[in-house]
Amino acid sequence: MKPVPCTLPRILECVGKESFPWALECVFTTFNKIVEIDPQKSWKRILHDASELIVDFLAADAATIRIHEPISNRVVSFGSYNFKEDQRAQLVDFEDTIAERVIATQSYVKVNDVAAEAGLAPDDCHYRSMMAVPLTMERFLEERDDAKGSMQIYFTDGPREFSGSELRVADMMAQRVSYVLARKRINDMRRVNDKKEWIVEKLFSKISIEKGVKMKDLFTMMVEELADIIRIQSCTLFTVSQDGTEAMLETGFPEQDSYHTVGKVFPITEHPYLYTAIHGDRPFGDFMNERIYSSYMLIKAPHKSTLATESLRAFTQAHGINSILYVPLRIDEQVRYILVFDAVDKRLYFSDEDIEVLTFFGKELTQALEIERLDDILHDFKNPAIAIAGFARRVRRLICPESEDADDILRYIDVVIHEGTRLQEMAMSIYPVSRPERLDLASVVRDRFLINCEAISEQRLPNITLEADELADGVYVHASKMAIERVLDNLLNNATKAIPSCGGRLSVYVGGDEAQARLEITNTGCVSPGELNRLNQLNGKGRGLSIVHRLVRTMGGEVRVSVAGDYTTFAIFLPRVS
Repeated sequence: MKPVPCTLPRILECVGKESFPWALECVFTTFNKIVEIDPQKSWKRILHDASELIVDFLAADAATIRIHEPISNRVVSFGSYNFKEDQRAQLVDFEDTIAERVIATQSYVKVNDVAAEAGLAPDDCHYRSMMAVPLTMERFLEERDDAKGSMQIYFTDGPREFSGSELRVADMMAQRVSYVLARKRINDMRRVNDKKEWIVEKLFSKISIEKGVKMKDLFTMMVEELADIIRIQSCTLFTVSQDGTEAMLETGFPEQDSYHTVGKVFPITEHPYLYTAIHGDRPFGDFMNERIYSSYMLIKAPHKSTLATESLRAFTQAHGINSILYVPLRIDEQVRYILVFDAVDKRLYFSDEDIEVLTFFGKELTQALEIERLDDILHDFKNPAIAIAGFARRVRRLICPESEDADDILRYIDVVIHEGTRLQEMAMSIYPVSRPERLDLASVVRDRFLINCEAISEQRLPNITLEADELADGVYVHASKMAIERVLDNLLNNATKAIPSCGGRLSVYVGGDEAQARLEITNTGCVSPGELNRLNQLNGKGRGLSIVHRLVRTMGGEVRVSVAGDYTTFAIFLPRVS
C-alpha cells in the first residue's frame, strides 16, 4: 500500500479526524529535520537543504532564500531548490521587490496571482503564485544590524488563495531556518577566532625570529602565508607621510603579474578615498555605496561611489575589481599605514567575516610593530640608567665644602645631563629618529667607553682590564649620533658579559683607511666556529646584536666578527667622510 504523503495539504485534511496525531507527528518531524541540518555545511548547502524540505512539506514547486546585502543594496539569492541555473539570479535588485516588502515589514507576503503582481524579479514570473516569509541572520560585527532575508515559496498552480494555516506554518519553518543559520554563524565565529589565533601565532613567531623588522617586512612575510587562510586575492600596503599629505604604495601582493605600481606616490588631497581613510572626514555609517567606520572603509561599488575618482573607476573596471576594503593602521593615534584589499573577478564583495579577519590582521600588524619597537627601546634603557645612577652617586660624594674636584664634578654632571637627555629622547618616541651628522668617531667612542667603564664599576665586575689607547682622531663618518651610541652600548655590554668570570680584557679601537672607518671592540673569550658563522650570517642570538646589525646596515656599513686566540672582535665598517 502506498504511504500517505506527509504534506501540509494532506495534514490539513486530517484536522478533526482520527489521524490527527499522525498529522502532528509529520509537522514535528519536518521541523526537526530543518533544525537538524548540519551547520558545518556551506551556507548554500544549508539553504538548499532547507528549501527542499519546505518545498516538499508545503507541496510547493520551488523555493529560494534571499538575503539582503547592504554592500550592494541587492538581495543575494542562493540555496534555492528546483530552480534551473539559468532561472536563478545570484544578485537581484532590492528596491520595489517582494523581498523588500517582507524585510521592511518583517511579515509574510502572499501573491495569489503572479501575473497581476508588480515588483517581481524575472525568475519569479515562471510560477503562478507564491508566498514569502521573513528570515533573520545574526551578524557578528558590532557596527552592523542583523541580516534580513526573505524565503520565497513558489507554486505552478494559480491564481490560488493561501490559507492562514499555510502562511503560519511557512513562517514557523522560516524561524527554524533562522535557528540553523544562527548555529552556522556560531561555527563561523569559531572559525574566525581560529583564524585570529593563527594570525597571532604566525605573526609573533616571525618577529621572534626576525628582529628589527619594519611594517613592509611584516606585511611581506605574512601575506603569502595568509592568502589562503583569510582569502586574500589582491592587496597593497601604503605608507603615509609624517605630515599626512602623501601616501606611497610600499608593496603589494601578489608580487608577480599584478597591477600594483610599487613606489608610486599619491597626493592625499587628490584621492578622496585615501583622504577619508586617513582623516575620517565623513560621517560614519553604512551608506548606499560606501561603509565608513574608524576601523575600516569599504567602497561597495567603485563605479557609483562618490569617494571614487574617475581614474579609480577606470582602474577598477580595467582590472575587474568589484569592491575595495581600506584598513587604516594607527600609531600614536595617527594613520601611518593603510592596507587595501580588492575583491576581484568572481568575488563580488567582502563578507562580515572577511572584514573582521582582515581588520584584525591590520591591528595585529600594528601591535607587533609597536612591541618590536618598544622592546628595542627597553633593551637600550639599561646602560644609560646604570650610568646615571653611578655618576649621580659620585657627584653626591664630591659635593662637599672642602672639595677641590670642581672639574670632575662638572665633567660628571655633563655626563648625567647627556645620559638623561638620551633617556628622554628614547622615551619621547618609540621609534627614535636622529638626523645624520658629521661625527668624529673616536670622540663618540671615548664618551661611550667612559659610560661603560662606570657601568662595569657599578656592577662590581672584577678583574676586567679596560683599554682605549688606540682611538685615532679625525676619522669622520656621516651618521646618527644616537645610532652610533646604541651600537656601542650594545657591543660593549655584550663584550662585558662575554668575559669569563676569572677576568679578562676589553679594548676599543678606531682607525681605517681613506674609504672606510673601522671601529673594533675586542674582549677576552672566544666563540665556537658554528656560533661565529651564525654571528656573521646575522643569525646570532640576542636582541642587542639584532639592533646592531640593523643600525649599521641603515648607516651603509657592515659588521664582521672574528676570533683570534682567546679573543673575539666585533668590527664595524662605516663609509668615511672627509
